[in-house]
Amino acid sequence: MAVFTSLVGGVTGYGTGALMPIVLVPIVGPEPVVPIIAISATLTNLSRSLAFRSSIDWRRAKLVVVAAIPTCILGAWGYTLLSGPGAMLLIGAMLVVVVILRRLVARYDFRVRDRGLAVGACGWGFVVGGANGAGVIIISLLMAAGLTGAAVIATIPQVGRACPRSTIFRSRSFC
Repeated sequence: MAVFTSLVGGVTGYGTGALMPIVLVPIVGPEPVVPIIAISATLTNLSRSLAFRSSIDWRRAKLVVVAAIPTCILGAWGYTLLSGPGAMLLIGAMLVVVVILRRLVARYDFRVRDRGLAVGACGWGFVVGGANGAGVIIISLLMAAGLTGAAVIATIPQVGRACPRSTIFRSRSFC
């Protein structure tokens, strides 16, 4: 299952945050799942950055990072306050919410400009700081901002560099 998850994440640019909890929760319990996914995302993002470096949209990446870091830290701090059952409930709820959100965005042909991207990045930062499956949110935001194809896959690692580090270092599982 882990090999399948990493293959899906590597090819599509997202999915590991949604698939890995299914494998990890029974093995390590719910509390360390988000920090483990953050470490995995950091390594995946490094390889993706190298492979797609010519397609990176640096302007939008900087905009998202600046908007998302404060709320990412806040989300990571909130995650440290959860008990095992609370973390498990959050992980399950995020899987449901992300599917619904993605369908709504696709249905209404959602579009944003830079200001909307920054506001959306604040929300994404909070989610990625304290939960799993936030890749679908940032992909939807970047596509709504006009990025397509390789530009989306190339820009995600740039915005993902800052936030997973906050999640790793703010988690009580690794402190």
